[in-house]
Formats: sequence, C-alpha cells, structure tokens
Amino acid sequence: MGYKENLKLIDWSVKIDIQAKERENIPSRRADFPTPMVLGDYEAYDCPVTGKMIEGRAAHNENLKRTGCRLNEPGEFADVKKNGKKNAEAKMDASIDRAVDEIARDYLV
Repeated sequence: MGYKENLKLIDWSVKIDIQAKERENIPSRRADFPTPMVLGDYEAYDCPVTGKMIEGRAAHNENLKRTGCRLNEPGEFADVKKNGKKNAEAKMDASIDRAVDEIARDYLV
C-alpha cells in the first residue's frame, strides 16, 4: 500500500491540539559594561624550523618574521589535504617537462 492510499485512510476532521513549548528565559552572558577581550599568552613550544624554544606571543611573532614563515589561513590545510597530491604531481610533471626540454635543446641543437 502506497502513501497515497494511506493518506485517504486518515481522518482529517479530527482536530489535534498541539501546545507550543515555552522558551526558557536564558539571561545573556554579556556584561552590562563592554570590556575588551583578553587573549592569553601562547604556551611554550619547540619551533619545527629552528628547533628553538618559543615562549609567548611576542616570541612567536618574532620567530615567524625571522624564519619567513606565516600562519595558515582558515581552510588552507583542508585544501592542501584535498588537492595536495594532485598539485604535487602537476609540479613534478612540469619539472620533468622542463628538464626534458633543456636536455633536448642541449643535445639536439
């Protein structure tokens, strides 16, 4: 029996009273007086590039400048994870093509 036949069997004349649930009055977590957000300092970690211990936000920023590194953009890691192999293969193919062209130019000319 399909749904169309089942719909015909329902008595639509019966009124069903459904009570709407009342929402709780949840107080806001915001303070009356706006204050700046305070960020905690970074925990100490070993720099994967230099191997030195980096302690705090200022040392972290200084280390990024010194090593020429940067922070990952949101979604960047997911993109690398998704397209990394394809991009690496494309770079390898381009590198092989350049090498073959260079060899052909040197030996065939």
